[in-house]
Amino acid sequence: MRVYPSDDSWGNRTLRAFARRHGEGDERQCQVITLMDVWTLDHRSLAGMRLASWCPVDHDPIPPLTVAYFELSGARPIAMSRFGEDRMRRVGLDPLYVPHAVDTSVFRPREDERLDVRDALGVPADAFVVGMVAANKGSAVPRKSFPWVFQAFARFHERHPEAILYLHCEKLGHYDGINMEALAIACGVPLEALRFTDQVEMQVGVAGESLAYLYSLMDVLCSPSMGEGFGIPIIEAQACGVPVIVSDWTSMPELVGAGWKVGGQRHYNAGQGSWFLTPSVQEIEEALERAHAEAAGLRTKAARFAQVYSVERVLEKFWKPVLASLERGRQEVEPLPDRSYRRKPYIVGETEPERMIAGERR
Repeated sequence: MRVYPSDDSWGNRTLRAFARRHGEGDERQCQVITLMDVWTLDHRSLAGMRLASWCPVDHDPIPPLTVAYFELSGARPIAMSRFGEDRMRRVGLDPLYVPHAVDTSVFRPREDERLDVRDALGVPADAFVVGMVAANKGSAVPRKSFPWVFQAFARFHERHPEAILYLHCEKLGHYDGINMEALAIACGVPLEALRFTDQVEMQVGVAGESLAYLYSLMDVLCSPSMGEGFGIPIIEAQACGVPVIVSDWTSMPELVGAGWKVGGQRHYNAGQGSWFLTPSVQEIEEALERAHAEAAGLRTKAARFAQVYSVERVLEKFWKPVLASLERGRQEVEPLPDRSYRRKPYIVGETEPERMIAGERR
């Protein structure tokens, strides 16, 4: 499968050129499907293309910038969660639905190898391991909720000194993130209770097989994000037999087959004009206690649930029908020269959504 590079403008400069090359001189001969936050895309540079956007919705309600993109571009929405599908329909969009998938031949329980993995990584055999698999990006709005997890873990660790917090993330906050050791000190987490994925490997890329082994050393994945368009680690962990702790917000509740959901308080994200959720430290702490008592008995249930999102099932049940639907639309509807005017909800260049998109992009 030919893979084209991106650019430093989210693909806005190169996407049409690559589509034209892929379509042997005519970009309308190929179906373009984007996979990204759509508010970063310039609908004017995509005009006239056969366009669908596989789109995360990680706020509630769906942000105005996301709605404006679809209304101005004419792209067919593809939701990646049932939550996202519902929120798209509430604003008058007509989405298709395809969830993310995991390779369950790689991400699978490895009970017979758990102790070997722990020994190789210097994790005691009797430790209760709380894992996080999350990008350390954004300090003003730490979407992956590191500060609240650290506070809850500090309290939990006082009662369970054998507990370890294993972090699969960049350690020092080099990408506008958080210095994890400084955060631990501020929250009262002993540094000896922390473990990190090898930081050189984090830079060059960790293979799926290696990540699956990392999940196998965990007792619970703690992933109470402020918002998720899907939340792939939530399914990956369960596929490896690891129950999960998530926020009861956006897509996350529908992904829990074995685990616990925590509440919190809404957090307004001015940049998107919609709401995240700040998870409750107390409820995370309570979920950790329940996991300490119950997680071992949920491993089989977690792995069984994750099979719903196996690559084979998602391909057959969702992707093939969606691709067939897009192909029927291609055959039946001759594209307009400029699809941004298909729905005509706004006048291009004169509207608040248009100014919002331009301002957010800058």
